[in-house]
Amino acid sequence: MKKIFLVAISLILLNSAQLYAGDKEDLIEQIEQNWIDNSNKTVDMSTFHPDGSWQASSEGGLWDLQTPKEVQSQTQRDKNTLNARPHHIEVTIVGKKKDVAYTNYYLVGKITGPGGKVIAENYRTRASQTFVKENGKWKAIGSHYSPLYGGSGVIFDLD
Repeated sequence: MKKIFLVAISLILLNSAQLYAGDKEDLIEQIEQNWIDNSNKTVDMSTFHPDGSWQASSEGGLWDLQTPKEVQSQTQRDKNTLNARPHHIEVTIVGKKKDVAYTNYYLVGKITGPGGKVIAENYRTRASQTFVKENGKWKAIGSHYSPLYGGSGVIFDLD
């Protein structure tokens, strides 16, 4: 009887761990795809919380609450393109329901202007993002970016 009890408890614990096992990988994939999309001047608005997302860019700006449509508009209208890829993505899932995730990573690349003119050769920044899981999908609710030593921050609309 004791063995059956231990096996049952092990299966319960194993299954609950498996419920969240793919979340870290899903978030890493979502973050990587977001930066590919950003380089292509597209935005998957379903990855942003419909109420908006707090953002602080690496240009040194203040906190700004942006709706998914504002994020999309900013990405598409900016003359410059941030061609960056995330590295060393760390994901920590918290909350009673395991429905909140904190991520941090490095973002490295370059910023190009119209015609492919290089605006910033050495874009390097620290990034942290917070996500909530709603209806089985992770939604960004906060992002903070700060330049690494020796790297440029984001540069918007230089002529």
